[in-house]
Amino acid sequence: MLSTRGAVLALGATFAAIAGLAYGVEEFVLLAIAVGSLLALGQVWVWRRLGVSRRALRVAVSVPRAEVTAGQSALVELTVTNVSRRRRPPLVVEDPGGKWSVSYPGLGESSVAGASRAHPTRAHPSRGDSSGRDAPSQGWLDGAGARPTRRQRARDRRALSRARRLPGLRPGSDATVTVRVPTATRGLLTLANVGVWCEDPFRLVARRVTLAPPAHVIVYPTPAEVTEDGRASGAHPGSRARSSASGPTNGLSGDELSGLRPYAPGDRLTRLHWPSLARTGELVVREFLEPQAGSLSLLVDLRPSAHSAQSVEDTISRAAGLGAGALRRGLTVELCTSTGDRVVIPPNATGHQTMLRALALLGPASAPPAVVRRWGDRPTGGAVWATGGGPGADVVLVTTATGAAQRTLPESLRRQAETVLVP
Repeated sequence: MLSTRGAVLALGATFAAIAGLAYGVEEFVLLAIAVGSLLALGQVWVWRRLGVSRRALRVAVSVPRAEVTAGQSALVELTVTNVSRRRRPPLVVEDPGGKWSVSYPGLGESSVAGASRAHPTRAHPSRGDSSGRDAPSQGWLDGAGARPTRRQRARDRRALSRARRLPGLRPGSDATVTVRVPTATRGLLTLANVGVWCEDPFRLVARRVTLAPPAHVIVYPTPAEVTEDGRASGAHPGSRARSSASGPTNGLSGDELSGLRPYAPGDRLTRLHWPSLARTGELVVREFLEPQAGSLSLLVDLRPSAHSAQSVEDTISRAAGLGAGALRRGLTVELCTSTGDRVVIPPNATGHQTMLRALALLGPASAPPAVVRRWGDRPTGGAVWATGGGPGADVVLVTTATGAAQRTLPESLRRQAETVLVP
């Protein structure tokens, strides 16, 4: 591909050739021939080094802090290593500033319960062999054999014009590019499709060698301020105000599986985990989250019809403040969304981080149509609540005035819920 400089020279050489032939100016024709020869040599130079560079270079991405709070400083490091026995010429790394994207996968099992394992703190190198040793990169190129379109070439030229150039690499040496994470945005941030290029000495022709593997960073929301009684500032009581003298509540039914443990005399046989017995021959019982002395069912309204872009962030922040206050008071938090997702967060050492991680992955979303049809006899404005809270549980709905006017909750929850409105 011609760089911006190469494209300008090629266009100028074309006009020079036309003018020289039209007006008989031999110097213009010779100039066009010289530029054409230079471009052709650049193509050959880049083509010969492309295959060698793909075999000789390994690209890895490391994330020192994979989870941060909004506004905190975080960096991603992209390292290019020369694993060959010969020195490699200088390389070009695309400017990663415009390569960030944000997503909100929701409260899926892979994104919340196992989030500490799901997202890597160090991404895999661009290619490795089956033995686990680092191997040279082979591409990571989508549609490597496809001819790029004119729009793709224009986008690549713009990326190269803002690229960062790396020095030549000796055998076994590496070079690192540091990328600042845009932590002003909450959510699951992904850095992907950062290309590494080689170019000729005159920077007229360039070809992409490989793409760096993706990197992921979770940005937590900033919890809103919470008053001493645990309510977020600006809360509006709904049909049921929370009473501090009501005593402890038992909001969870104790049916949440927390793990497996070896059988002990006195355990109920109904809790035996038969698949583990058949697989290992050892008695293992299922362990459940026991009902807590108090609990809070936190309902977060995420319906797009109830929100603007800013009100979604305010809702998530308000829910984070309420949940953090409940965990500090030793309450179990049952986090439910209007899409039917649910996660139970116990007040243990990792409860605060688990709650913030869960809220970071939430965004505007509608309940699946099949779920809405199943619960269609309940006029909840398209919201589906999978809460397990009992009659005496503390229930708090975080929504907007628009959402509250759409009869968001069924009658059974509306009688015991307190509504917290965000602007």
